[in-house]
Amino acid sequence: MDVNGLLQCFACTLDHNATVRNNAELQLKQISRTPGFLGACLDIISSLDVPENVKLSACLYFKNKITNGWSGAKISRNELLNYEVDNDEKPVIKDMLMRAMISCSKNSARCTRVLKSALNTIIREEYPHKRWDTLLPESVALLNEGDIDSAYVGLICLSEIFRTYRWKENDARQSLEILILDSFPGLLQYAQEHLIQDGKNIGNVKLGEMVKLILKMYKFVIYHDLPFVLQREDMFINWANFFVSIIQLPLPNDVINSCDDELQNNYSWVKCKKWSYAIVFRLFQRYASESLTKRFNYDEFKSLFLTQFFGEYLQLLFQQIEQWGNKKLWLSDASIFYVLSFIEQAIIQKSTWGNIKSHYGTILEHVIFPLLMPSEAALETFENDPQEYIHRYSDLWNDSYAPDLAAASLLATAVSKREGTTLQPTLEFTIQTLQNNVGDFRNIPLQNALRVESSFRIFSCIIDRLTDEQSTYKNEIERFLVSYVFPFFDSPYGFLRSRVCEISSKVGFLELHPSNVETLFNGIMRNLNDSDKCLPVQLLAALALQAFINNETFEKGLSEVVVPTMQLLLQLSNDFESDTISGVMQDFVENFAQQLHPFGVELMNTLVQQFLKLAVELHDASNFQPDDLLNDSDLPDESEKQMAALGILSTTCSILLSFENSQNVVKNLEQSFYPAAEFILKNDVEDFYRECCEFVENSTFLLREISPISWKILELIGEANSKEDSMVSFYLEDFMLAINNYTIYAKKELKQNDFYSKILFEIYKKASISEDSTLDELSVVFDLSQKIILCLEGDMPSSYRQRFLEDVARAIVVEKDGLKKNIIFGVTAFNVVISSLVTSPTVTLQFLKHHNILEFFFEIWLTFYVPNFKRVYDIKLSTLALLSILCQLTPDHLAALSLQPVSQKMGCLIIELLSRFPAALKGLQDKRREFSLDNDATDYYNNHGDEIEFEEKGEDALENALEDHLKAFANDPDSIKFISANEFNDEEDFDDLEEDPLSGSVLENISIYDVFKSSMAGLQNTDPNRYAAFLQTMSAEDQNALNHLMNL
Repeated sequence: MDVNGLLQCFACTLDHNATVRNNAELQLKQISRTPGFLGACLDIISSLDVPENVKLSACLYFKNKITNGWSGAKISRNELLNYEVDNDEKPVIKDMLMRAMISCSKNSARCTRVLKSALNTIIREEYPHKRWDTLLPESVALLNEGDIDSAYVGLICLSEIFRTYRWKENDARQSLEILILDSFPGLLQYAQEHLIQDGKNIGNVKLGEMVKLILKMYKFVIYHDLPFVLQREDMFINWANFFVSIIQLPLPNDVINSCDDELQNNYSWVKCKKWSYAIVFRLFQRYASESLTKRFNYDEFKSLFLTQFFGEYLQLLFQQIEQWGNKKLWLSDASIFYVLSFIEQAIIQKSTWGNIKSHYGTILEHVIFPLLMPSEAALETFENDPQEYIHRYSDLWNDSYAPDLAAASLLATAVSKREGTTLQPTLEFTIQTLQNNVGDFRNIPLQNALRVESSFRIFSCIIDRLTDEQSTYKNEIERFLVSYVFPFFDSPYGFLRSRVCEISSKVGFLELHPSNVETLFNGIMRNLNDSDKCLPVQLLAALALQAFINNETFEKGLSEVVVPTMQLLLQLSNDFESDTISGVMQDFVENFAQQLHPFGVELMNTLVQQFLKLAVELHDASNFQPDDLLNDSDLPDESEKQMAALGILSTTCSILLSFENSQNVVKNLEQSFYPAAEFILKNDVEDFYRECCEFVENSTFLLREISPISWKILELIGEANSKEDSMVSFYLEDFMLAINNYTIYAKKELKQNDFYSKILFEIYKKASISEDSTLDELSVVFDLSQKIILCLEGDMPSSYRQRFLEDVARAIVVEKDGLKKNIIFGVTAFNVVISSLVTSPTVTLQFLKHHNILEFFFEIWLTFYVPNFKRVYDIKLSTLALLSILCQLTPDHLAALSLQPVSQKMGCLIIELLSRFPAALKGLQDKRREFSLDNDATDYYNNHGDEIEFEEKGEDALENALEDHLKAFANDPDSIKFISANEFNDEEDFDDLEEDPLSGSVLENISIYDVFKSSMAGLQNTDPNRYAAFLQTMSAEDQNALNHLMNL
């Protein structure tokens, strides 16, 4: 490998000239498959003479090749990521990588960060499988070299070694106990004596990074389970003191006084403090708390933690909170988050609640209240970046390490778990604060407005307890809303108006006085139509509107402004990428469908354009360049765009369904939706396959035919399936939503035009039927094949039938021992054969005979499946198959196939199936009626019938009663049978065969009674002897039933 040539190539990838860059990238792509390429990359990275930007380019390329090619198991559509590292090169890479990292550690932190990601991949793949035995001793040796850069790399390696144990329980990682005994005492000593040195090195960033690595080693091994050796008193106390010593370290003044939040939070020693708080919280929450699960129940450690550490540590937290409140101590957001999380956990636990109880009022006033008050940064965000404000401060998502959300969580837990002690003082504090800060609602100082906002957030956190059915405060809430909340609909401060709307969205179930509902409606609509176009205000107003959309006053008021309101919601949906507004629009469409009918197509066009905008952005983001990423955290996060796009597609379906009685409009809506379907299918946007197919399912159902647009969509599905890397078969269950309706409403066209029927067959062929296929996957594939058989009937090519029967016969034989247990798979597989018996009984029976499964098939079908069928579809299908055999095969044919015993039973089986058909049909029709009714859902969470009895006796009684109940539950062997492996019955039954009341069937239009009567009449006319013989096999009772059916 020419290292100098490779170096020049990497340098050219950074050239300003696009042609030079492209040529260099093509050259890299070619030579990257040359043996020795990765080693040459490491030579370049290790060189002291190479510019850092070129080194970084080489690091990124090296990292991506290792990440995607070390195991050889990753397959990607991105050709650059399809790579496999040569096994002969791996030992060389492992040896060179650590030296390269030591070199980078001296002068290139960014390169070290990138190489660490590659190291993680290699260690994850090699170390657990004992393919890198020298790694551990080499890493420990680096600590002892006396060189800080070597020691840093040694700690990185040790951290990645311990990371491999993170998700294993103690029983599965016994070697870890010895590893901890051998290494943890030395690591602790090294950290204290060489890195921390009583706080002397607090200004050294690299030493802080090294301490952080040691903390992460501890975190990795205790995250999922607590090693036994770390439960020992000497080990725990030593490490606990270590965490406390880091927490108490004073930070440098230049960090504390910095105006750069990112610099503060990313400072290595600040992160050390964060991880120290986090580790202690994890130990408390997972291993020193009472829990419903006994999975990690370490009583001795729990006692040790609570008796020898908890009390003093809690006092330390109280001291730090007090100093923080007095501006004498700076704490990062993450540190505050874990401090509050620890206190919240202490509130939950009966054994520690007593330590918090007397301090609750102080915590509420001096911690929760100030944290819920908007900061200058929050106000600036509200004005300059309203979308970020919505995400961060309107509780629409949970930002990691956000102190205000931790405070809100602590408050919600306190009033939920300790309601008797905390709810009343919290409400009193809120009212008192509002009274002290509210004068003229329209003209209050900013500082007062901030306190009002905090009070409102407190109220919002506890409103679910205040409005509980058993709450003594429920009847007072309306007065509170009228006195303190509703007046702020007209506040000059937008953040207060948005908070009032947010509170309003949580009281939609309350019965309010008509005049107050009118006030509420007007206030919400004024803010929805905010003249300043303030996005947070409008969004929260929309959510409040949604909460009351079924209220009579709101319905009446909105009916006069449906169209402009919907247009406003569409604009909000365009401005704010979230599924939140889509949900509001969907409810709006469902409630005001009639008024929106004239604008249905226009509405659909607008939604499709919004979807396409998001879909294009998502598609572009998915085609990122892997060589531009420093590590996995740099991957683009487009989850909000995706949720917004899904919400829009859901709304398009709601609009479509609202026009169920207007076929011409439905066709126009299909035309409007087509660009969305085209983009999804042409660009293989798998995330939206289901929604696209749901639209086709609904449109074809409403039309009861396949329109030209739907045929074009089927063509697109076929084109998508024909691609080499197609994922259509992987998402076959989603595509079946649409395919089912093609087989129902286009039987004639599919028979006449083999272009379309071939698309369905090619989808079937591409669906993977292999040894690795699960029964669920096979069931979906066989559902498709039986639909094709029943749709094409006698016009189906013989090659199709042969392929279907061969596949299903092979699966039946492989799974023959589980056919009575795996009902869904068994019935679905058998229905493929039964469908073939309906349309071509002779060929099908000969196939079964040839494959030696004829007798086995009939035994399972007639003695187990037929007597238990409950679905309309199954009863119809088996009846049609039996009639087909009866009428199309002569006694000689049956004798040749050794089916005389079957022929003797067919009469009684047909009568049995037909006698069960009315009940099955009624059940399906009842389900359909249920779905057509507007049933009001009941609020399960409002039922606290048992809880009030405990509350009257006090919280201690509740705690004791719950504790006694759990103990009794744990000690009673009968009470836990539902989780016993021996008692759990994993067998399916025939009730697990679902029949979707909202979906049609390819047999839907077949009258089973008409087919029966015509079959009997035809047999009687064409072959009276066979008909007479058939009657002789039946009992007198069955013959009477037959006569009755013939006379229907």
